[in-house]
Amino acid sequence: MASTAELASVERGEVQLETGLTYDGLTPVPVRVTKRDGRYKVTDDGGAVSAAGMTGRLAYPEQIAFGEHSVNVTRKGIVWLPAVSPSDAWLATVCALVARGSVTLYERLLELEERA
Repeated sequence: MASTAELASVERGEVQLETGLTYDGLTPVPVRVTKRDGRYKVTDDGGAVSAAGMTGRLAYPEQIAFGEHSVNVTRKGIVWLPAVSPSDAWLATVCALVARGSVTLYERLLELEERA
């Protein structure tokens, strides 16, 4: 199983992580962690949009908040967060936040579809 520890000793690299979460009870919620020169980016690569089966142009929220934390959402529905030289614990938190944000976006997309 991949882990962010693989990125500690390299200047550039990426790993795909299983988060233990699912969108629908079956479809896993992975996150991709990319490192470039001490800067990390954690993303769902649009997994929420794909799992919800959404097509066409939608207006996604710019952020999804969780108490004192929030995740970013691109215009294409990609959930992501940056981290600069994070501790292992903070990087794990960022990965968990992105995964949680991805599930939340997925649920919101399904609600939109039900209303349509």
